Amino acid sequence: MPLRFRVLGSGSSGNATLVEAGARRILIDAGLGQRELQERLESAGVDPTSLDAIYLSHEHGDHSKGAASFSRKWGVRIRGTRGTYAALGLGAEEIAGYDVLVAGSPSRAGALTIMPVAVPHDAAEPIAFVVSCNGHRFGHATDLGHIGKGLVDAFRECDAVLVESNYDPAMLRNGPYPWSLKDRITGGRGHLSNGDVARYLANGLGVACREVVLAHVSQNNNHPEVVRMSADQALSRRGRSEVAVTITEPEGTGWIDVAATPEPPQKQLRLF
Repeated sequence: MPLRFRVLGSGSSGNATLVEAGARRILIDAGLGQRELQERLESAGVDPTSLDAIYLSHEHGDHSKGAASFSRKWGVRIRGTRGTYAALGLGAEEIAGYDVLVAGSPSRAGALTIMPVAVPHDAAEPIAFVVSCNGHRFGHATDLGHIGKGLVDAFRECDAVLVESNYDPAMLRNGPYPWSLKDRITGGRGHLSNGDVARYLANGLGVACREVVLAHVSQNNNHPEVVRMSADQALSRRGRSEVAVTITEPEGTGWIDVAATPEPPQKQLRLF
């Protein structure tokens, strides 16, 4: 049962990632409107009613905008932390249901196992995810101020990793944002810079990883070519030419397969 994923939207305009293994499907974040989520799912050949659940990383609108209305229309349960539930006010919403996630405690959706991982961000109780199926693992983390040991360890065995590469420090510093927002973005509970991601790729990326997807790229404070150059240089310093790098567009990506690292060939014993 192969594991694969497809980014449906990325950036401040809305974030959502579809993850699939066989007939089991989950949506990580629902930051697009209900109708747009439906259209993007259908363009990927997916019936909205076939989703097992929506997993929310946190309550900010670009990650949760369409969650309640999509849940209500298509009967899909939402899963997230208690902090996310309270911050979104979902107790007052008509939804198909809400299942509480706790960092470090796995959740199941058929053959998929989803492990929530605590991350530092200026939200109520934000989390990243490791999705696994039949020995294949996919790590998904957007909106975090720094990459700590907990996330590095959680992603160490992942065959594919999606992580934000939100801003270039010089572009942000010289850009139009007010200083209060610049300070928030660069803080320890803000967002990751290209340099933060480069350090992770050079020093923390697991040896099993063959696919890196860089997401949530700011359209005001970053540029895809700058993101790619920074990532390529970091991987080159580590000698990781086998790692494929995808930079997400706001409209998302095509399907990306999560392939487990092949076992090295076994040496045969000489009989004579």
